[in-house]
Amino acid sequence: MSELAVLGFWAKKFASELLLLPAGPLIAIAAGLWLSRTRRRTGGGLIVIGLAVLTVFSLPIVANAIAATSEVDYPPLGPDVPLPPNAAIVVLGGGMQQGATDYGGETVNAVTLVRLRSAARLATRTRLPILVSGGRLPTTKTSEAEQMVDALERDFHTPVRWVEKASFDTRDNARLSVPMLEAAGIRTAVLVTDVEHMRRSRALFEAEGMPVICAPTDYYANATTTPLSFVPNSNALRRSAWSLHERAGRLWNLLRG
Repeated sequence: MSELAVLGFWAKKFASELLLLPAGPLIAIAAGLWLSRTRRRTGGGLIVIGLAVLTVFSLPIVANAIAATSEVDYPPLGPDVPLPPNAAIVVLGGGMQQGATDYGGETVNAVTLVRLRSAARLATRTRLPILVSGGRLPTTKTSEAEQMVDALERDFHTPVRWVEKASFDTRDNARLSVPMLEAAGIRTAVLVTDVEHMRRSRALFEAEGMPVICAPTDYYANATTTPLSFVPNSNALRRSAWSLHERAGRLWNLLRG
């Protein structure tokens, strides 16, 4: 990993973390507290806005409503959908968990684990080969793809055919995975990622010339509405943050062209 690549990685991570949830509203609240000493109205307005944004996006009913737009557009892959013989399952990594002392220090995180479970079930049903994609972060010893192989083969007893372990982001996932698939005669990617991530990842793979059959996972928007749906909680905030992160990613890709 070059120094320039590492710098770009951290710059993008910092920018997204500072602008989106929860840091963005917290920064607004902090700025409001500081300004309220001399500009009470402006400072108070920033505090109210920051608190309101945090509260609204922490509501399960709001998190579900945001996710519903993606879930309607990308339904689950049904067993009756025909899959071509020259296809392969492509699983995109969703992050790693560091400090996992029970797994030797590093393993896949919960987001990636959900994707791997879906891919394992799909591979059992279709007998299609699997490619996993995910690189090594500046702070990890192993690549995400290597940890994905370990989880699939050891925990789900599902073999992996190809391992792409140099990617930094979804654009890299597509750019580096497609040549590996094409060299093996694969002409269609059965793409496994969470439903919020599917629109962006599908567009990037198709931009590389690889037709995609979507196999999304991690649905939750149709959860039963209860009184607790109107009570803020950290899980809803996490869901909202991921949805907004994906929309920011789509905008970034659009601007990059």
